Amino acid sequence: MPSPLAALASLPGSLIDRVRDAFGSPRAGTVAVAMLVVVTIGTSVGIIALGAVFDATVDQQITVDNPDRPSESTCETFGDDPDSVIGEQCDEPKRIEVDAGEELRDAAGGYIHYGLLGVPLWWVVFALALHVGALVAGGSGSVADSFVIAGWALGAELLRLGAGIVAIWYTLSNATPAGSSFEALTTDLVAAITSATGPLLVASAVAIAVQWVVVVGGLEAEHDLGRGAAAGVATFFAAIALVIAAV
Repeated sequence: MPSPLAALASLPGSLIDRVRDAFGSPRAGTVAVAMLVVVTIGTSVGIIALGAVFDATVDQQITVDNPDRPSESTCETFGDDPDSVIGEQCDEPKRIEVDAGEELRDAAGGYIHYGLLGVPLWWVVFALALHVGALVAGGSGSVADSFVIAGWALGAELLRLGAGIVAIWYTLSNATPAGSSFEALTTDLVAAITSATGPLLVASAVAIAVQWVVVVGGLEAEHDLGRGAAAGVATFFAAIALVIAAV
């Protein structure tokens, strides 16, 4: 009977074998495209969810410039005209208090395009880089094969995204930011979120490990690489991803 330690040691190889066999399916390309769509939508929804987290956890009033009041130079020129609409607007206060959580939610909503455009861009860049790495290692697959592998690897990003949102929610729920201006509040929030670096790095490491298994299995199946060469290529990209996650 094999020892539990031996079974644990053989687990990565067993997982890679299953992934490699899955790439042999005629639906592998369809799965890659579906994964791209799901992760793109999921990332965009995640950005909205992050805004909701800010709104739910940051319950504070901050002072900001009044967006309805014209600039000081405009008010100096036209502010004394009683019949001017600008004159009426210049009677508004220069600074107003707003709900910080709502402001952060609205600000996060302005970054949805990063999910809609960033994920497909990441897919293209990673697929091309992976293809170059596979060719250097002696792979024989096509560029399309590399895009399939990269598409499958995208799925692990949802794990990292979900863990990140949960970690930020937990951290901010227990934080007490005291900044009365947007700049001061941002500094407090960044300091609070930085304290969650450990859990976020662990989540990134798990996601990268999943991607490593997918890439090794994909390179074996699509580029006909041996396990050692495939693992070498995958490890190179995994190391870069870990460094980026740790920065």
